[in-house]
Amino acid sequence: MKKSLLLSCGDISGDLWASQIVLLLRERRPGVEVVALGGEESRKAGARLLVDTVSHSTVGLSEALRALSFWKKTWRKASAFLRKEKPSVLLAIDNPGFNLRLVRLCAREGIPVVYFAPPQVWAWGGWRGRFLARCADHILHLFPWEGKYFLGGRAHVSWVGHPLGAWWGKIPQRGPNPQTILFLPGSRRNEILSFLPVLRGLLSEYGRHFSGYRLVIVAASPSLRPLLEAGRGSFPVQVVDRKDLYPLFEDTVLAVSSSGTVTLEVALGGIPQIVVYRTSWVTFLLGCLLFRAPFIGLPNILLGQEIAPELVQGKFTPTELFRTMERLLADSSLPQRAKGWAEAIALQLGDGRTFERVAEVVARYLE
Repeated sequence: MKKSLLLSCGDISGDLWASQIVLLLRERRPGVEVVALGGEESRKAGARLLVDTVSHSTVGLSEALRALSFWKKTWRKASAFLRKEKPSVLLAIDNPGFNLRLVRLCAREGIPVVYFAPPQVWAWGGWRGRFLARCADHILHLFPWEGKYFLGGRAHVSWVGHPLGAWWGKIPQRGPNPQTILFLPGSRRNEILSFLPVLRGLLSEYGRHFSGYRLVIVAASPSLRPLLEAGRGSFPVQVVDRKDLYPLFEDTVLAVSSSGTVTLEVALGGIPQIVVYRTSWVTFLLGCLLFRAPFIGLPNILLGQEIAPELVQGKFTPTELFRTMERLLADSSLPQRAKGWAEAIALQLGDGRTFERVAEVVARYLE
C-alpha cells in the first residue's frame, strides 16, 4: 500500500515550515504522497494542495466567524479525505482552531497524529494540552519548557527546538550607524488593516520627526504587497518583500512589529523593537478573560521581562507609538542590551535541527 501524509497548517509561517519538512521527507521517503491543507510554499515543495488555507488565515474569534463558511467547506473536504483515503499519518502544524478538530477525527479513525508547534497552552486553553496528550501520538514542541504541559497521556512528547535556531549566527546584526525604521504589520489581512491606520496617523502627525530615517514596511508575502502599497497612502514609506527583511537588519535602528514569530527574528538581530497588537474588541475582551501569560510578545515571554514595550489594543495609537519610538531612539544603552537579549533568546531555540527532527518522527509512520 502506498504511504501518504496529510499535513495541515494555516498561516504563512506554518506553510514555510511545512515546505521544509516536505522537502526532507521526500528525500527520506521518495515515493510518499503528500497532501496539504496549506499554501503556495507547501505546493512548491511537492505537496498536492487539497485546500489553500493560508490565504484565509485569521486572528481572533470575530475574524474567524467571518471566515466560517470557508472553514466549514474546508472541514467537509478534509474529513471526507481522511475517512476515504486513510493517510498513513497527519502532520498538524500550529493552527489549533482547526487542527484540534482534525486530531479528534484522526483518533476516532485510527490515523496516527504528529503535532508540531502545538498550541500555546501555557498562555491559555490548558485543556488543549490535556486533549493532545490523550489523542495525539507524538507532540513536538518548540521551547524547552513547554513539554510539561503535554504530559499525562499516551502521546510521546519531544523538544525539537524552534526553526529560528537554524538562523542564529546567520541573521545579520544591527550595525554601528543604522538609519532604517522597520514596520512589520503581520501576515494576516486583518492584522494589516489594523496596523495601517496607526502608521498613517503616526506619519501624518509626527512624520517630521523621522525625516532623517529611511522608513520601510515589509510584506510578509507577495500577495499582501498591493494592500500595503495602497495602505501607506502618500507617505514616504518603502514597501519591500519578506526576502529583503534580513538584509535590512544591519541598517535597522528600530522595528515596530506585530506580535508573532517575526518579533523573535528582530530580537535575534539585536534590534530594539516595539511589539504591537490590535484586534476586534470582542476578541480582545475574550482574550483578557482567557489569556494567562504576562506578555504577548515572544521575546518578552521567553526572557520573562518586557525587553520590548508592548502597545496592545487601545494603547496602539499614533501618539503612544510616537512617544515609545522617541524614548527608544533616545536610549543610547539600548543597542548593547539588545545584543545580550539576542544571545539569551538563542539559547532557548535549540541547535537548528528542528525540521530534521520533525521529518525523522514523521518518517517512522511512513515506513
